[in-house]
Amino acid sequence: MRRKSFYFDKFENRVPYKAIPENKYRTFLFQFTGTLTIALGIAYLNWRWRYSFNYEAMWFSVLLVTAETLSFISTVMVIINFWSNKDVPQTPPVQYLSEIEDLQGRPDRSIKIDVFIATYNEDVELVRLSIIDAKRMKYPHDNVVIKIYVLDDGRRDGRNPAKENMKVVAEEEGVGYLLREHNEGYKAGNLKNALEQTDGDIFVILDADTRPFPDFLIHTIGYFRNRKMAWVQTPQWFYDTTEPEKLSDIISTKFRIKKEGVKKGVEKIFGKIIVNEDIYGNDPRLFYDVILRKRNYHNAAFCCGAGSVHRREAIMSLAVKDFSEEIRKLEEELTILNRSSNEIEEKTKKLIIDQEIIPFKFHASEDIYTSIMLHADKENRWESLQHPEVECKMLSTQDLDSWIKQHQRYAEGSLDIALKDNPIFKRGLTIRQKICYFSTIWSYFAPFWILIFLISPIIFFFTLTLPVKAYSFDFFKYFLPFQIMNTFAMLLGCWGISTKRGDQYYISGFWYMLMSLFTVVSGKKVKFNVTSKDLNFSNNLPHIVPHLVLIGLTLLGIGYNIVLIYMGVHPTPSGFAANAFWCIFNIISLSIMIRAAYWRPRSVLEPGKIQTS
Repeated sequence: MRRKSFYFDKFENRVPYKAIPENKYRTFLFQFTGTLTIALGIAYLNWRWRYSFNYEAMWFSVLLVTAETLSFISTVMVIINFWSNKDVPQTPPVQYLSEIEDLQGRPDRSIKIDVFIATYNEDVELVRLSIIDAKRMKYPHDNVVIKIYVLDDGRRDGRNPAKENMKVVAEEEGVGYLLREHNEGYKAGNLKNALEQTDGDIFVILDADTRPFPDFLIHTIGYFRNRKMAWVQTPQWFYDTTEPEKLSDIISTKFRIKKEGVKKGVEKIFGKIIVNEDIYGNDPRLFYDVILRKRNYHNAAFCCGAGSVHRREAIMSLAVKDFSEEIRKLEEELTILNRSSNEIEEKTKKLIIDQEIIPFKFHASEDIYTSIMLHADKENRWESLQHPEVECKMLSTQDLDSWIKQHQRYAEGSLDIALKDNPIFKRGLTIRQKICYFSTIWSYFAPFWILIFLISPIIFFFTLTLPVKAYSFDFFKYFLPFQIMNTFAMLLGCWGISTKRGDQYYISGFWYMLMSLFTVVSGKKVKFNVTSKDLNFSNNLPHIVPHLVLIGLTLLGIGYNIVLIYMGVHPTPSGFAANAFWCIFNIISLSIMIRAAYWRPRSVLEPGKIQTS
């Protein structure tokens, strides 16, 4: 049978990056420059709050310095997060239960490993690829039972002829097939259903498009010799990110230039300019190889779902703990109401019968929420680990609308946790764990200061009012050392990884983050949106209207100020120069989302070349 073709077939031979090796000298230099960055930042903000206000425009001055202060708080938390590496040496794969658990009188046996492939509405042939690669995973001990299950939350078992039959694919591949009759709890509910019907001591979570490499289990199961290890997260590597393209090729295709002479002319002019590499900013290396990996030092690496390995005992202990807490709360409430002992016993029994044991938190961000709860378990003191090397490959979002929806889910889930169960106030977490978890949540409040940084030059261009007394020597004396040292610190902290695209999307993502804040604050239910794995060309204009408006106002303001300077009536040409320079950075950052909105693969743009999915 001929295999169905997909757009990502041409990327099958791509190989993942290697983890950046630890280096104690680089770590020391980062700690030194990071400490100096914090000191210089405090000195700069002290000067800004005490001496730099333009009292003729206090509203503008206070607005901007407040944004700078909030941004500095983020910088401090990043430096704490990046403080040090703590990779754990790999040990050989586990064979017997006694190697990972206290048997407490039970007979010893070989461990059991379950592999869960969660799916909802993805192409069944796409899921088949994940099943095939999961079956190829190797393990050195023949007596260790490894079972693979497809967790189908779309009920594609043949009951609906209009849907693809996922059950048939699972049967053809010889793996288990589990479904449920509702979608309560989203992915967390799907995993709960699977845990109720399986008995693996350790289980692996894969998404529909997660394709593990053969040594996945060999490289991860050994960590569970540490009996406090609750889960291990492996990097999520997207092997289908957009390839770099020569600008000359794009121009030739766009304008359908066929004459070789003209093509060569375009090539000579634009041949060295490369664009569109990872146009959607999907490369997750900065997150997994730096941010999450360095949280090992704080025991604060959280689960990200796909590509993770879990100890059943840890997950179930959380479920039992929550169950016991519900019973305790009920008994306390009934006692306060002076209910009789018989009534308390009767209602407690009813709760025990009716209440479900829920291992994963039913939430749109069940992975990070469950991680927080496990880390906060003072009785067990569970540990986590971000494994450094890539052990599986996944598909990235292939259009801006899907990218926005995926990141809005991350933002809304994190912000919802912040409002309902903020880790800063969570008992059981260490100070460093609280800072690391709150750092993730705090990053989604960034539109408050990003928007101010974007509109401040525009305010100046049309009011000709400076937010500081003047761009004097004192300003640059405090500002430049702080910025230069911060740049060095981030360069050392992210050594070997390009942060350009990530920085651009951090700025240009202000609008979807702002919408996420409004959604959560307004009390709307946070939904679990399944990310599309296909090439979908939606109407992306609503996502970029704010960017177009800001860029338009910026360019209009620059033009207006140039006219004033030409006429010799501009009050502060130096202020214009400083703000115009600032705007170059803003426009470049905002434009990436506009480019992404209208980007199309060359195979779609070129006549006669159509990709299938």
